Amino acid sequence: MLAAYIFCLVVGGGFLLLSLFGDFLEADADIDADADLGIGDVGDVAKLFSLRAIIYALFGFGAAGTLLHLVWGGGRPGLTAIVAGVTGLATGALIGAAFGFLKRGNTGTMLGEQSFVGLTAEVSLEITAASPGSIRVLRGDRRHGIRARLDASCPPDSTLRPGQSVVVVSMASGIAAVVPVEMKLIDD
Repeated sequence: MLAAYIFCLVVGGGFLLLSLFGDFLEADADIDADADLGIGDVGDVAKLFSLRAIIYALFGFGAAGTLLHLVWGGGRPGLTAIVAGVTGLATGALIGAAFGFLKRGNTGTMLGEQSFVGLTAEVSLEITAASPGSIRVLRGDRRHGIRARLDASCPPDSTLRPGQSVVVVSMASGIAAVVPVEMKLIDD
């Protein structure tokens, strides 16, 4: 049984470490899975166990089982399995409930495209009146690449070259309307 505890500890712990240090390693993975279960009360219980909650449950089961096996020297295997199982299920349910609560509230919601308005950016692909380009804008601690076009207030013969600083004056359908920083400073 020790092998099962260690396996769950390594797999669950590995995924936990990956999720904790993924930001530092510049890793980015978005997983979105929705399942509708029309089973009544069982569906509510099933919602507690997302992929994240299952990983925490694996880690809790493996950590408790390994620790108890080492503390008791391999004795009391039945009690070790029960305590490890309850610990794993409780950990998974608690994490599932906590993240479900956060998901229902506004905590951690992604900012809308309007949050880019007013930010300065750098042109990454040339922008002209005839053809949109792209910009790189820093919002918070993350850099975003966004399609961009010249704002209507820019002269029609304007060209924004890569590396040039611009200001996002509006957003529509995921496309930023931009003006050169110099022009925005003059208007203010």
